[in-house]
Amino acid sequence: MFRTLRAGLLIGVGSLAIGSCISPPDFPDTPSIEFKDLSVQRHIVNGVTAVDSVVVTIGFKDGDGDLGLNEEEYNNPPYQRLNTDGSLNLNHWNYYFNLFVKAPGETEFKPYRVTPELLELRPEDYYGQYPHLEPNSEKKAPLQGNLRLRQGFALGSPFYPGQEVRFEITIKDRALNTSNTVTTSSFVVAPR
Repeated sequence: MFRTLRAGLLIGVGSLAIGSCISPPDFPDTPSIEFKDLSVQRHIVNGVTAVDSVVVTIGFKDGDGDLGLNEEEYNNPPYQRLNTDGSLNLNHWNYYFNLFVKAPGETEFKPYRVTPELLELRPEDYYGQYPHLEPNSEKKAPLQGNLRLRQGFALGSPFYPGQEVRFEITIKDRALNTSNTVTTSSFVVAPR
């Protein structure tokens, strides 16, 4: 029994020694992201409306881990929704999701700002906010992981069958450092 206890103790001390040799990753304080995956699933809502559920997964790295906003931060400077002059404050969001389409027969993707029915699309309608990602927001530490965003798009609002769609994504940390921009893969909007 003493040998078993001694062996367990040696393994425990050895694990601590190995763990103390591992240093945390060295990432810049400005977040960086990479595109991982885009999936689309069609749902019929109330037996009538076709809705494409789009899930985008990005990988992220941040040197000081200050990613995400909590409810109190959303409503206070510098993240409040409106600036003092009444204009929209772009720091209110920390996930920027921009729409691009390629119409049938076209060769290039273009920013999607007006639908075929001439409905104007406001970019901020597709921006999002994600909560604090670090386990302890008081302690600055490198942070790495995946972030998934789900958006639902009803057929014809804003996308139409035959359009090829992709997105550009950027995130921001609490220090207002802006990440690089990534482009997702694309998908063709299916008919009903």
